[in-house]
Amino acid sequence: MVNYAGVLAAPRAAHGLGAAPSREELLGLLDRFIALNGEESRVTIGDGRPIHEITAHARMLHALCDTWTPSPDVPTAIQQAARSLLAAFGIPEPPGGWDELEAPPEIPPEPEDPDPRPPPTEAELAARPHPFAFGVAIGWCQYLGSPRMVAKIPPADLRFPALGHLDNMLALFRTARSKNAEGRAYFATLIQRLETLRALCEAWEGAEAPPARLQEVARAIHMQMQHKSDPCEYDAFEEDVDPVFLTIPKARNA
Repeated sequence: MVNYAGVLAAPRAAHGLGAAPSREELLGLLDRFIALNGEESRVTIGDGRPIHEITAHARMLHALCDTWTPSPDVPTAIQQAARSLLAAFGIPEPPGGWDELEAPPEIPPEPEDPDPRPPPTEAELAARPHPFAFGVAIGWCQYLGSPRMVAKIPPADLRFPALGHLDNMLALFRTARSKNAEGRAYFATLIQRLETLRALCEAWEGAEAPPARLQEVARAIHMQMQHKSDPCEYDAFEEDVDPVFLTIPKARNA
């Protein structure tokens, strides 16, 4: 809704975008905003004001758009109502003013670069873990990658859910497909690391602390999935042990 208000507020942007949204689409967005942000809403905007204070501006814009057939030529009254709505949100007038704002340049579509692997089967898709189980597996990897957490958790407890967590992550990422080489390289690296960690965990019985190589791979996996670049964060990481990370995950249909 805010994006559309920006177009309505800026005549050059409205002309630059060409095709306008339908009246039904525009009114539907305004209706939904008004319904979600009535006086009972507890949402606040950047300066701490309740968002329901903005609904009056949304209602005004709705009333004006209700009798307008959208086109690149936006009536002045609608432009002003859209600008008032944006100002109420705390969105400043752009440099040069709304009258000078141009539409953003059109981004050309990416060339087709389909993944050469066949699509995942229905059985593979059904075996993918619930998002909660995936999140738990990531937390377990962080424990393994942190020397302080490894020192405070009994090795057997760390080893107990290892294969279940890793099988869940492999079931998820082996079904991933990408339309660009960069994405495919990302998943290939992640899968290789997960398979390496699984082999290391199979060889680790949990009677002693996890080997340094095992901790190193777990840290690399967590860094890749969390887009982290500083391994020193793991040296300093320590928190109370959450037992949920140390339980064997249930199957999705369990």
